[in-house]
Amino acid sequence: MFDIGQKVVVITENAITFEAVILARAKGDNGPGAYKVAYSDSGPGDSGQWHKASEVFVPEKTAQEERDSWDGFLNG
Repeated sequence: MFDIGQKVVVITENAITFEAVILARAKGDNGPGAYKVAYSDSGPGDSGQWHKASEVFVPEKTAQEERDSWDGFLNG
């Protein structure tokens, strides 16, 4: 499950990919069913759009972000 305000990547059924921010969650009997997202670079007037949970992913970290997170963990 993703948190509201979390940055994600959306990959639609039509293979359209974009970075987004979670605005809301819709839950069903089997857990999260959909997420309302807005483009990362959109302004406050963007009301967002709903996407199935299967279309929402956590973006991969770059190699530098990965090294920085390990350095912070190891060096406290």
